[in-house]
Amino acid sequence: MKHHFYLLVFFIGCTCPFLCAQATDSLQIINPGLSPSVVPFRHVEIGFFNRLSTEKSLFKFDSIAETSRFSSLYHVLQVAYGVSKNNRLNVGASFIFAHTRSDADETRGAFSVLKSGDANATVFREPAALGVYARGLPFQRLPELTVQAGVFFPASRKQTARQYSGYDRTLAQVQVSFYQQFRPWFYLFATAETDVLFANDTRKQTSVLLPVNLYPVFRLGYFSKTYLFGNLGYNGNFSKVSPGFLKGNGYRVQYGLGVQHYFQPSFSAYALLQGPALIETKSVTTTTLKKGAFALSLGVRWVVQGL
Repeated sequence: MKHHFYLLVFFIGCTCPFLCAQATDSLQIINPGLSPSVVPFRHVEIGFFNRLSTEKSLFKFDSIAETSRFSSLYHVLQVAYGVSKNNRLNVGASFIFAHTRSDADETRGAFSVLKSGDANATVFREPAALGVYARGLPFQRLPELTVQAGVFFPASRKQTARQYSGYDRTLAQVQVSFYQQFRPWFYLFATAETDVLFANDTRKQTSVLLPVNLYPVFRLGYFSKTYLFGNLGYNGNFSKVSPGFLKGNGYRVQYGLGVQHYFQPSFSAYALLQGPALIETKSVTTTTLKKGAFALSLGVRWVVQGL
């Protein structure tokens, strides 16, 4: 089961004036998407992000038709540190913990993932992954462009738990993000990402995920500390096949609405609700259903200065 949690990292974007070409006194640029920011030299970024999701699957074979539900809850603790004096490079680490529940009873809600398993449900509560990463501003004259690259390793010793969490193989990730301000109260933010799950002894196939997201961002008032943002995203799922090509396993298109608030310049919180607009699977027997599927993300970010 591939139910990966992509890190939701919200940020105070322009903390160093000589790198922030588009910053103005009337707008504090933020990032409402899936891309990280670059914190200044000797600053520490601490993030705690959570994502609850649920969806139903319909299994059909001959005269058999069964509907099941899969729910997951991911907790991510992430710490990054500014290592370059020109404020252009961070290094960091992530720890991901996963609750997953596969339920034969489709009527059970998403919060059932917090309950114990039974005869109709398989539940795992396990560390999912440990990761290290670097993020930076590759071009000093283009501070709107951010790049992050990292690698995540499975953390659970239980193979079935790894499969349910989606972190059953080593995952390499590269993400590029870019924003463009159009008004003091409006800008667009976009991300493009490549995730590669490498084949191993228990899963002898390499998989590639290609998420792309667009976020329109609105500031709620000229001096407001609250931002409203939308989301439209695409995620393609591919597997490597001989003699070296990628085979499409399906894709999904999603939409969402979120809000972020700054309690102070170094501390912010966000919420994001997402739903599927289109789900396409290549399985002959199993179809993922749009009805009743959603994802809810909540998180906070804190930047500690002067360390």
